[in-house]
Amino acid sequence: MDKKEFYAGDLYSLYWMLRYRRAWDTAKRRRYYRYIAKEKRRLIEDVGVDEEYLRLLCRYLANPHNRHAEGRLRKYVEGRREPLA
Repeated sequence: MDKKEFYAGDLYSLYWMLRYRRAWDTAKRRRYYRYIAKEKRRLIEDVGVDEEYLRLLCRYLANPHNRHAEGRLRKYVEGRREPLA
């Protein structure tokens, strides 16, 4: 597993929980959005993850079936000269 993916492990699980919440359960969905915002802040400020990478990763995690989001993330990662870690 990539070092960045290791740091973003909580983000993966939070987005999974958000995707599988019922649409009518708005309080729990809002709670997960708050958890995600807190985790994103931690990754940017404490770990030093690239903001654009994190934005594209979150866009992909919100809907993994979106092939355009996956393509943009993949294109960004492949186009970087320095490693993300």
